[in-house]
Amino acid sequence: MASPPASSSHSPANTGRVLAKVLDDRLGYGEDNDPNYCLTIISCNGRRFYVQMSPFFICNSPLVESRYRTFISVVRDDYEYNDDDETETRQHPEDILYDFHAWLIGVLEPLFLQLAPDVPPPFDTAKLAAGEVRPLLSDYLFPDQHHCRLEVENENSIPIHLPDEKENWNFTAVYPIHPELADELRQHVKFLDASSVEVSFKKPEHALSGQPRRALVDLDGSGQKTLCHLRTFGGGGYFAGLDDHLEAHLRILKSPLASDARVPRLCGVVTAKRGFVAGLLFTRIDARRENGGHLFADRLLYTPVDLRERWAGQIQETVAQLHGAGLVWGNAHDANVMIDRNDDAWLMGLGYDRYTEGWVDKDKAGTQEGDLQGVAKIVGQLLNGGPYEPFPWPDWNSDEDA
Repeated sequence: MASPPASSSHSPANTGRVLAKVLDDRLGYGEDNDPNYCLTIISCNGRRFYVQMSPFFICNSPLVESRYRTFISVVRDDYEYNDDDETETRQHPEDILYDFHAWLIGVLEPLFLQLAPDVPPPFDTAKLAAGEVRPLLSDYLFPDQHHCRLEVENENSIPIHLPDEKENWNFTAVYPIHPELADELRQHVKFLDASSVEVSFKKPEHALSGQPRRALVDLDGSGQKTLCHLRTFGGGGYFAGLDDHLEAHLRILKSPLASDARVPRLCGVVTAKRGFVAGLLFTRIDARRENGGHLFADRLLYTPVDLRERWAGQIQETVAQLHGAGLVWGNAHDANVMIDRNDDAWLMGLGYDRYTEGWVDKDKAGTQEGDLQGVAKIVGQLLNGGPYEPFPWPDWNSDEDA
């Protein structure tokens, strides 16, 4: 569980800016799987800090201990909060996380200034803007690591560096892949080492504060690089069933599906550390800025009727193309439709035997019949007819994303 607070400050002129951001909170890594032990992972200036916290490290500090135990209850998801109670005075869980992370970053700032005082060249904003450096995915996946522990005595917080800590925590998840599946995939897509994948940001200043989602890759050996969508796994086991996911995309690659069908294709597999999979590369969809490209029902009021009809027709057309190629969409519902900046509708999340309650019946999961049921609801409930009002806000498409 993580939240987005970040703290930036200026250290001495010869060391540059310090930018820290919480990536994750993990429980139960202490001795005897102490449920109140937390390992908080923080990124700072291209390095990764693993911060150990526990009530055992807090002495004669009831204020800090109370704050920490409240934070832990939120991370454990047993914090009692009634969002519907108008008399409720307890703090919202997201605010508790945000405030605690901001406080923790402030407490750790002396260590950040000592151990991560400068910005490594791959993340240097000026050099990125000038084209002097090109950060690689390996710079993000496997940064330098520092281990520390937060001790508190008499309400005085003391960050302790643990330079002799031997355990190599791996926030970046990598997964094995079945050898036969890998061999078959290599006939259709390129396998690349993370050290050869160049990551890209529209704005250089996002190189430190954001996670890479765009990659420039030479997919065919021509020297010409293609902009792809990059999907890494983080630390939460995003693809516990990686083989199943890759097999679904392999079926698409082997099928006679038309090349102009608006579904993302797997373009490449990123490997690291003994050939384990560290990320996947897909067709890049430049999402419509409004609503992040999603079909949110409360915003469709502001979408012209002819545009809604366009999307309905495109969704139906693409599903027909899938079925004609012997494929299924697999989890047909509104959140799996993406609208790009050309106002074209793309189908996401292909190939699974999953279903979303309220859109597809359980017994129709992963079938063409289930696809048609989900499409009928998307078209009938969201895109057919209804009132229209001009959108009252500025043009979302004028903004650039990261």
